[in-house]
Amino acid sequence: MLKSYLKITIRNLNRNKVYSFINIFSLAIGMAACLVIYLFISNELSFDAFHSKKDNIYRLDEVQSFPGTNTQKVALSMPGMGPNLASEFPEVKSYARFWGHGGRLYSYGDKEIMVDKTAMVDSTFLKIFDFELLHGDRNTMLDLPNSIVLTEELSMAFFNTVDAIDKELVYMDGDTPVNLKITGVLKNVPDNSHLQFDMLASMSTITSQNPEFNNRWGSNFLVTYLLLENNTDIPALESKFPDFMVSHMNEDINDYYKLYLQALEDVHLGSVDMDHDYHNWREFDGSYVKVFFIMAIFVLIIASVNFMNLSTARSTARSKEVGLRKSIGANKSQIINQFLGESVILTFIALILALIIAGLFIPYLNEMAGRNLTLLSLTTNSLVPLFIVMISLIIGILSGSYPAFFIASFQPGAVLKGRIQGLGKKSVLRNVLVVGQFAVAIALIIGTIFAIRQLHFMQNKDIGFDKDQIVLVPLSRGANDKFETMKTELLRKQGVKGVTAAGQRIGNNFHQWGFKVKTDTAVNDITVSNVNVEYDYLSVYDIELKDGRAFSKEHGADAGYSFIINETLERELDLTDNAIGKTVGHGWYHNDTLGTIIGVAKDFNFNSLHHKINTLVISLHPEWGYDEMSVKVSPENMSETIEEIRATWTTLVDDRPFEYHFLDQHFETLYASDKQMSKVATMIAILAIIIACLGLFGLASITTEQRIKEIGVRKVLGASVIQLFSVLSRNFIILVLIAFVIAVPVTIYFIRSWLENFAYKTNISFEVFLFAGGLSMVVALVTISFKIIRTARLNPVDSLKEE
Repeated sequence: MLKSYLKITIRNLNRNKVYSFINIFSLAIGMAACLVIYLFISNELSFDAFHSKKDNIYRLDEVQSFPGTNTQKVALSMPGMGPNLASEFPEVKSYARFWGHGGRLYSYGDKEIMVDKTAMVDSTFLKIFDFELLHGDRNTMLDLPNSIVLTEELSMAFFNTVDAIDKELVYMDGDTPVNLKITGVLKNVPDNSHLQFDMLASMSTITSQNPEFNNRWGSNFLVTYLLLENNTDIPALESKFPDFMVSHMNEDINDYYKLYLQALEDVHLGSVDMDHDYHNWREFDGSYVKVFFIMAIFVLIIASVNFMNLSTARSTARSKEVGLRKSIGANKSQIINQFLGESVILTFIALILALIIAGLFIPYLNEMAGRNLTLLSLTTNSLVPLFIVMISLIIGILSGSYPAFFIASFQPGAVLKGRIQGLGKKSVLRNVLVVGQFAVAIALIIGTIFAIRQLHFMQNKDIGFDKDQIVLVPLSRGANDKFETMKTELLRKQGVKGVTAAGQRIGNNFHQWGFKVKTDTAVNDITVSNVNVEYDYLSVYDIELKDGRAFSKEHGADAGYSFIINETLERELDLTDNAIGKTVGHGWYHNDTLGTIIGVAKDFNFNSLHHKINTLVISLHPEWGYDEMSVKVSPENMSETIEEIRATWTTLVDDRPFEYHFLDQHFETLYASDKQMSKVATMIAILAIIIACLGLFGLASITTEQRIKEIGVRKVLGASVIQLFSVLSRNFIILVLIAFVIAVPVTIYFIRSWLENFAYKTNISFEVFLFAGGLSMVVALVTISFKIIRTARLNPVDSLKEE
């Protein structure tokens, strides 16, 4: 019996090649989309999942609410928090702090390597986190001062071996060499870890010299992780934090700080609303994961609907086969099993094709989304292939169930007399399914257009400064010492248009600290964003002044005692058009030694457009040094100009190799998550409309075949091809219009919700909806026009000769 069913299935596939192709290919596209999106989602969800204690690890975060600045979430904490929480709360089993130090130059003999990602951590770090160890004792390797742990790649770079225990690296602390002993080597940090590092140094290096470090409060500059006891009541523990803060700081501290715990599994996908989150590799918006999942399911539903629609619509062509089978003794269950079996076979053929399509598409997705996905990931968990097979089986049964039961209900006598006409063009279920298909496809198109518009808006909005052709060069202590000489030399280069420096990179948000403002009656303390800049910062970045002047070496008091504020702070202080000359200063300045406001800069977006512009003070402290040099270059002969910058650096600086980045590339990374969402959503929307159109083409083909004699009669009576096209396409046009009406309000609701994630957003303009509806209508008409016009041009004699 099974052999007979298989033969019949193959025979029908061969006899109806077009419909079989549409059925299988559209389902394969839907399955391929689901497979690819599953790989993408599972990769995002896998972040930090390799740690055995992951369910009990939490990151300590803060909500900061200071007068004079926006309320913000930060992933930073104070050095004293971890040790004191562990000692005072039995729920806290252990803690580990992660203090990122950025790039440093290390040497071994004559070999020097710039290590980009270094961090100082507590000895408990590798007991809480399960980064795989190659050499060393996990329990003791970070106990002693000046102990370091390398990754496999860094060990190979220095020593050409991973067995580097007891070897020493050296770095220069000013003019003093510091020897660091290697006590362990780790495997390279997995790509799905939110913490990325090349080297770990023991926190005891600091605490042994400064025991009070573990009780330091007030400054947030490191990340604290807590290992909690099993089944800890998180809300109950968080409710104790206000009293904890008061006991270590002051009575009013809870007006400014609120501590809360973030589960490790939420760090990667749940931190996009953080203002200061510097150690979160490839941070991604978790809401996009849900969007991708829903979109993938919709695409699969559309493909399954195609299968059901086409199978049902083709039922009339197989009615005599069913009638004959019943007349020779086949019962209803056998007919149902036969057609369900055919449906399942087609589904598994589609699955094989889907795996091929997914395999071909994954490299493109990896390039588009910056991932390293592979089909082999499906086999890492033995349950996944089984799950895919089960889902395919369910799709086959569900998609084929209605056609199977419908066909099995034919009465053999009526069928063999030619009285069964099938569902025909008036099928309510089929029309509902077509409407559902196109409603989903139109909604995906509209959503994708708005995602692209929002991304374009963010990338092209006037952010108040010039970010193009800015080369960023990290500065070392030696480079700061030679900065003035280097600036003078660089400005002599033809391709260099300007040189400046700053303590922080624009686009990363700026740190907040205290600021004093003197009024007629008192000196008020507020907290604002601050950035320490070099004299030409405003001119190089083309930041406009609303009032006042820029920094100048002609004014000796500018260094340390002159300040430029932005318009937002001017409004916050209620000093509109009256700010110049006001007495202000840093929070640690004595009230009798404050400086003055010399300028008001027009607002510029020094953070991403996800956040509103915050209050800002721009100050000038050359003695502090700078973290990064900014060189504005001409777009002509840029590579030659960069080589000239490199040569100047190499001549003057000996404590750090030359490195550079472009500022506009940095801003690209700020919107990487949104850009990836836009690209993936575009891909899914295109697939959805392709699948829906394949189904529409199949239905148009079947409909015109079922109405072939009607078309012949109409032509004999004088109907033109245009008139016939109008008659045959009317029903499809109505269905697409209904789908559009359904899709619009639903899409508006979700778009508005999504745009709330942005402080600056594009408008919801109705022309986008009209464009999407018009596009869908045109695509639908083009899809069915070929078959309808071809049928309408047939000679009526051929279609009526049997009558």
